[in-house]
Amino acid sequence: MNKLLEYFEAESYSELLELVENKPNDEKVIELRELLSLFNIEVGDSNE
Repeated sequence: MNKLLEYFEAESYSELLELVENKPNDEKVIELRELLSLFNIEVGDSNE
């Protein structure tokens, strides 16, 4: 399994995307959003 999926305890990337969408204030989701922002990749707003 992929390390990223392991870290988020997700079985697939679609499950990971659901986690990001459904739990925007989760500590791990916030970490991922901050990391991706370093590469100018937007994954949604935590205030949605």
